[in-house]
Amino acid sequence: MPYLLQEVKDAGGFDEILAMLHTAFEEPYNPLHRWFMPVYTTTEAAIEATKQRIIKHWSHDENLYWFKVTDTETGKIVGAAEWAIRERINHPGEVQKPIEAQWHPEGSDEMIFAGKLVTSLKSFMKERMTQPHVELEQLVVAKEHRLKGVATLLMNWGKQKADELGIDSCVESVPTAVPAYEKMGYGNVDSLRPDVAIQDPSEKYQEYAKEELRVFLMWRPAGHDYDGLKDKAHWKSV
Repeated sequence: MPYLLQEVKDAGGFDEILAMLHTAFEEPYNPLHRWFMPVYTTTEAAIEATKQRIIKHWSHDENLYWFKVTDTETGKIVGAAEWAIRERINHPGEVQKPIEAQWHPEGSDEMIFAGKLVTSLKSFMKERMTQPHVELEQLVVAKEHRLKGVATLLMNWGKQKADELGIDSCVESVPTAVPAYEKMGYGNVDSLRPDVAIQDPSEKYQEYAKEELRVFLMWRPAGHDYDGLKDKAHWKSV
């Protein structure tokens, strides 16, 4: 089946991507999905709200690159990925400021939980990736097109860009995706169970905190695939 990789150049390209993203992240279930793309009224409203946030973020950051993979026989988008090129690390070692999850209802348990979760995830990467690198922010492939090379097309762009620039590449992965990233040359070198603790949490908040929210830092050194016998992450060498 012929696939075509293209960079997303205009906001209109996100319409089909976001609908596909929402469906694909549900199977297999990604426990982080609902904290980044919550549904409070309708699925359509959630997709539109998330799309607007993504477009705003992408249009204001020249270091972000979105790519899509199209099935040339049907014309449908079957995969997408967001890559960030971080050639300059400003203020390495700086503590991550708390993030407010304003895409959740003001003052809700969900807003507080999502804010703690995202802050913990960002802090985890910020503390470790203190050198220039290329980072995969997200990747999704439609269920019926998995294991057919779509993810490889999307991953190869980032790997090749990192090698071209002579820098590392990485991705923060949920447990179910770790084997796939390992096959693509990334090593499972670190992990995090997000810190979402607060004082006097409600029963609902406590239930949220019981979810499986671990992430793994998948890392590929500059110029070659990860070799567990030879490669050691730089933050572990200090």
